[in-house]
Amino acid sequence: MIVTGAGLALMVPNLVAVLALAALVAAVQLQVRVVEEPYLLNTHGDDYAAYTARAGRFLPGIGRRAA
Repeated sequence: MIVTGAGLALMVPNLVAVLALAALVAAVQLQVRVVEEPYLLNTHGDDYAAYTARAGRFLPGIGRRAA
């Protein structure tokens, strides 16, 4: 979704497209950090914590959580 939004912002470079891209990035970050990660940590416990210590949040190695 973010790649598509970035592509659209590059195709139609205006204030609305840039603001929409910023809103999309913020929404995805909030969804992951506030909703998904706490649920997964609560559901899977130490296994998920160990996974997040070695894997990245969106890209491999980028955004790892402290062990």
